[in-house]
Amino acid sequence: MKRRNFIKNAALASVVVKVLDISDAVASLQTESTFLKIFAHLQSPQFNFFAIDSLGKSNLGTNLILNDEASLQPAYTSSIHKAKTIYRLASQGKHELPVWEMIKTKSSFSLISTYHAGHTNPFIFNISQYANHATLLGIMKGEKNEVTLPAILHFPDMGTLRITCNIPDQKVRYSSQRFIEHPFVKIEFPEAIKSSTKIEYYFEVVTIHPEINGIENDSIYDCFRKNFISIFQVNPLLKILSNNSASDACAFTLFKYSEVALHTPQLANGLTTLDLIRMTLDRYLAGQKGYGLLGYDYDKQWDIPKSTTTCNSLDSYPSLLIAVCNYTTGSNDRKWFIKNYSKIKVWINEMLSTDNDGDGLLEFCFSGNSGSWKGDSSMRPANWWDTIGFGNKDAYSNALAYKALNLLSEVCNKFEMHGDAELYKTNAIKLKNIYTKTFYNDATGILAGWKSLDGKLHDYWFTFVNSIAISYDLIETPLANSIMDKFFFKMKEVGFINFELGLPGNLIPVIRADYTDLKPEVGGGKREDNLDGFQIYENGGATACYTYFFINALQKLGRKKDADAILLPLLKSMSEGNFQGRCNNGRTKDWKTWSGECWGYEGFLVDNYMFLLCVLNK
Repeated sequence: MKRRNFIKNAALASVVVKVLDISDAVASLQTESTFLKIFAHLQSPQFNFFAIDSLGKSNLGTNLILNDEASLQPAYTSSIHKAKTIYRLASQGKHELPVWEMIKTKSSFSLISTYHAGHTNPFIFNISQYANHATLLGIMKGEKNEVTLPAILHFPDMGTLRITCNIPDQKVRYSSQRFIEHPFVKIEFPEAIKSSTKIEYYFEVVTIHPEINGIENDSIYDCFRKNFISIFQVNPLLKILSNNSASDACAFTLFKYSEVALHTPQLANGLTTLDLIRMTLDRYLAGQKGYGLLGYDYDKQWDIPKSTTTCNSLDSYPSLLIAVCNYTTGSNDRKWFIKNYSKIKVWINEMLSTDNDGDGLLEFCFSGNSGSWKGDSSMRPANWWDTIGFGNKDAYSNALAYKALNLLSEVCNKFEMHGDAELYKTNAIKLKNIYTKTFYNDATGILAGWKSLDGKLHDYWFTFVNSIAISYDLIETPLANSIMDKFFFKMKEVGFINFELGLPGNLIPVIRADYTDLKPEVGGGKREDNLDGFQIYENGGATACYTYFFINALQKLGRKKDADAILLPLLKSMSEGNFQGRCNNGRTKDWKTWSGECWGYEGFLVDNYMFLLCVLNK
C-alpha cells in the first residue's frame, strides 16, 4: 500500500490531464457508439481521445489518453474510410499497403500492422493515471516488461477490453510510472516483422463478473459489473499483483486477490485471475520481496523510508499462505502445490516460529507498548494498518493465521498429506482456544486490536479486527451478534452515519502514544489524545477497505437488513466513482474524513474493491 510519498504541491496533484488537440474535426477521426468513443490521431499511430463504457450507457465524457508529444511519429500520412483509419509512411504511395490500420465496430476495434522493411514504430496506448488507473492483466515472465496475449486492459469504474491477437503468444510492452508530473500507464503494440508480416490486435468490450440472477437491470449494481475485477492490478515493473499498476506490491494483501479470484470467470481463453495469483506466488517463492517482507525495495530510487523493523509484518506469511491454498483449491493444481511445498513449508515455519511463548498466538517483534514508537515511518507495526501501533499479540494477524492454518489442513488432506494436515489443524485449534480469552475486552464487550508486551489491551473500536474474527469463525455466534450490536450502537454514539464513505477502521481516536507515524497528513495530531488527527487516514478515516469483512460478518449472522444498510450505499457511491481519483485539495479518494474530505494518497487502492464479493451473498 503503503508507501506514502505524498505529493506536497496540491496544484500538481490536481493537474488537469493534458490531451492532444481535438478541436479541429479534420485533424482526427471520431467514431462513437454507446460503448466506445475514439479519436484516432492522424499524424501518428495512437489515439487522440479514448473513452469506454462496458455497459453501453454512453458514459464517455472522460478522455483517458495522455498527451506524450515525444511519442508522436510525424512521418505518416493518413486517410479515413468510414470506420477505418489508415496510416502510411510519408514515403509511401496511396495505393501501397498501409503500415497500420484501425477498424472500429460498435463494441470492438482492431489494430492491424503490415510489415514494411525499416518500419519500427508500435501503436501506442498512453493512458493518464489522473484520468483512470488502468491496468493490463496478463502473464509476465522473465525480466522484460512484456505481457503475453491474450490479456485484459481494465479501466476501473469505466470498462474492460479483452485483447487477442492472430499471432499465438504475441507479446506487448507494458509500463507505468507515478510521482511524476503526468503519471501514466502505457501499452505498446509491436509492429509486424519479417517473420510475422501481418499482426492483428483485436479489442473487444466486455464485462467480467459472476452472473447473479435478478440484478441485471438494477443500476445500483452497475459498479459490480464494471468493477468486479478492479481488485486485480499488475505492476509491470514488479510483474506481480499490486496496489495499482504503478504502486507497491504488498505481500499482506495477496490473500484478498485470491479470495476474489475464486469467484472470477475466465478472463480470456487460457487466462484466469488464478493464473495471476500463481504468477505472483511464483515470484514470491523465487525470493521476490513485497512490502511487509524484509528487504523490499521498489525500484532502488523511491521507496518507503528504511525501516528499523527487524522482522516481517505479522500478516505477510498468513496472507501468502491463504493465497497458496486458494490458488491450489481453485485451480486444483496438485502438481504446483507438491512442486513448491518445500518452499511453502518455509513460509509456514516462519509464521509459526513467531509464537514465542508457545500459547498458540503469533507475536510481533515490537512490543506494542504505548510510547514505544518513534513517531515517524522508521518503525512499522505488525500489519496492514501501518500507522497504528499493533505489536506483540495482534488480533488481526492471528485471525489471518487461523484462516491459513485451516486452509492448509484442508489442502493437505485433499492431497493425502494427512500428517501435515493434522499438525496444521492442531495449531488452528490451539490458536482459536486462546484467541477470545486474549483479546476480549470486558470494558467494551468487543475485541481489542492488540495485547502489548506489558499485558495491556489496546482497544479503539476496530471494525476490521472484530469483523474478520467473525468472518473467519473465531467467535461463537452469540458473542458475534453482541459485538455487532455494540458496533452499531457505537457508530450512532460517535456520529458515523454515512456508509457511502465506507467504514472507519476505528471509531475513536488512536492516542499519540499508540500511533506510529505522527505526520499530520497520516493522522498524527499534536494533542495526546490525537483528537486533532482523528478521521485522517488510518486514524479513523473512512474507506471501503475492509468493509467486506464487516458486511460479510453480518451476512454470516443472517443480519441481511444490517448488511444491506452498509452494502447498498457503498454500491451507490462506487457507481459514482467515489473511490478513484483526486479531490480539489490534492488528496485522493481512497480515504476520507466523515464529512467526505479526501485524505488518501494512492489515487486508486485495490483493497477498496473487495467488498463487491458481498453482492454474491445477497
